[in-house]
Amino acid sequence: MLKLRRKRHQVAILEQAVDVYTSEFESFIKFISGVFANSPFFISAEAAGALETRKNDEYKEITIPAGKNFEVSFSVDSVNSYIAWDFSVVQGKISTDIGFSLEYTNESGEKTLILPYRRHESDQGNFCTVLVGNYKLLWDNTYSTFFKKVLRYRVDCIPPVVEPMQPTNEAE
Repeated sequence: MLKLRRKRHQVAILEQAVDVYTSEFESFIKFISGVFANSPFFISAEAAGALETRKNDEYKEITIPAGKNFEVSFSVDSVNSYIAWDFSVVQGKISTDIGFSLEYTNESGEKTLILPYRRHESDQGNFCTVLVGNYKLLWDNTYSTFFKKVLRYRVDCIPPVVEPMQPTNEAE
């Protein structure tokens, strides 16, 4: 009798675990479908060609002294805009990496970390905005006591692509 009661208790625990895992999996699938819906890989060829003609295609270089950081800020007016970056450390005495993070600041000054701090030798990526407000890309050399870093970078804020309206035929 005791074994039967113990087995029923174990089955009840397993059923609860299955319910929790199923619920979490459904939430994950919903989240991933939203990620794919906003993915930059699903824009039209015309829009992709239009992005090549933007003016800010030149890379810039800046020296970030030891113990300092450098930031680029954007004020985003439309959701579904893309903040894109491409950077590399082109000169460093001992290490050729630099800290990088991306944060959002709302109108009341509250900050939200979008990409957590991580050290990179180079990185390229983009982020689709879900809120209007200020976004800041931050390169951090504060961990270095003696050595400056030369950062070669390109950043851009690309507004959302608006599909052209299809003319309607009134004759139909």
